[in-house]
Amino acid sequence: MSRRVPRQAVVLAAGHGRRLAPWTDRRPKPLMPFLNVPLLHHTLRLLARAGVEEVHVNAHHLAPQLEAWLDTEPEPDLDLRLVVEPELLGTGGGLANLWAGMRRDEAALLLVSDVVADFDLAALAEHHERSGAVATMALTAAADPERFGPVQRGDDGHLSDIVGLTGRGGGPGLVNASAHVVEPAFVERLRPEPSCFVRDAYVPLLRNGARCAAWEHPGAWAETGTPDAFLEAQRDALSGALPVDADLLADGGVRRAGEDGTPRALVHARARVAADAELLDGTTVGPGATVGPGAR
Repeated sequence: MSRRVPRQAVVLAAGHGRRLAPWTDRRPKPLMPFLNVPLLHHTLRLLARAGVEEVHVNAHHLAPQLEAWLDTEPEPDLDLRLVVEPELLGTGGGLANLWAGMRRDEAALLLVSDVVADFDLAALAEHHERSGAVATMALTAAADPERFGPVQRGDDGHLSDIVGLTGRGGGPGLVNASAHVVEPAFVERLRPEPSCFVRDAYVPLLRNGARCAAWEHPGAWAETGTPDAFLEAQRDALSGALPVDADLLADGGVRRAGEDGTPRALVHARARVAADAELLDGTTVGPGATVGPGAR
């Protein structure tokens, strides 16, 4: 296991998830069932497998639900620490607020709870270490820069521009994949007040000539911010196009094949599905649910 992977990580999980309403009116977005397993669990499993020891999670919207779930110790090998924000602090303020309880002389991984990807966190950390950068942003070609905003690299391969905010331009635009390694000097630019770590840390650093590295994630990537994106990501995961942890997939239920024999649906062990019910691609049937005869 690579020693380059930081011992500590941050997972930002405090947002309202309004684009997923009304689903998120009663359940925080990080606990939305992705393949019948909370979204956040997929992120925590990725960190545990990479060798991270401590994970610091922020919460605001429906925070007691997150607190109760984390108390179940979903990943026993991780020291999980939750910080509740009475006021929503955004990505920058949320990171700064968590930093007060972290190893403030060490780098940290930074992830979000609503992206599903097969990140090689050891490769990301190694690239960061070799670059000598104050922060490294993972980039992906699996998303549309026109929709998410282009991130550009200079001739040296490091970040040069983020959605046009530095005016420096660069090569073809990729998309911020929402995985980062950040040094203390990066986080210390932020305060525990509403802010954005891209606009209030990355962009000023780039304008001042600081080195911020870019690492291109070569694998699969999906965001889950809207109902359509959420369901599309589940379809991709069930078909194998979006790799997910095999044990978590098994925890979610039994896969059922479509007409071509490819697994297309997932049925939890505590669900009931009639023999003649038709489960379309990407269907997940959760615990306690019943799908009656002739249903589609």
